[in-house]
Amino acid sequence: MQASAQDGYLPMFLLERSTNANVIHYEAKVARDGHLDPREPVIAYWIMAARDGHREPLNILERTKAYGFGIRRDGSSDSYTMTLVANSRKPIRVYIRDGMARAETSIDGHQAFLTRIFVTTRKGWILDDALSAELYGVDVLTGELRYEKLVHVR
Repeated sequence: MQASAQDGYLPMFLLERSTNANVIHYEAKVARDGHLDPREPVIAYWIMAARDGHREPLNILERTKAYGFGIRRDGSSDSYTMTLVANSRKPIRVYIRDGMARAETSIDGHQAFLTRIFVTTRKGWILDDALSAELYGVDVLTGELRYEKLVHVR
């Protein structure tokens, strides 16, 4: 997913759910110098496609229990390790290369650029329960499409 660094944000990947058409966008925040913004290198927000398509922030419950993430700088390099709240065992390396934001992780045993996550859910008491997550991406070395289905997401 490519955009101009002067836009301030570069798209990385989407998270879709079986519940409805609303989608979460994860984007890299780029500082004026073209590097990831050290204060907030990644942002996430809803596009409420099931309604009118407006943008909405994740609420506190969503950020802490379902769709939020932790992020930390990788040593002295210009990359970060991101872990999704829903699956902290699958780290995602975030960096910018050739004007594109990259979210690199292991998909089915191959290093791949993550492009999409699809979560199958069932109605829960407060939040929906995740039954599985399907990861979609592009192999870093070969450019082949990669896919992996995770069950027991937490």
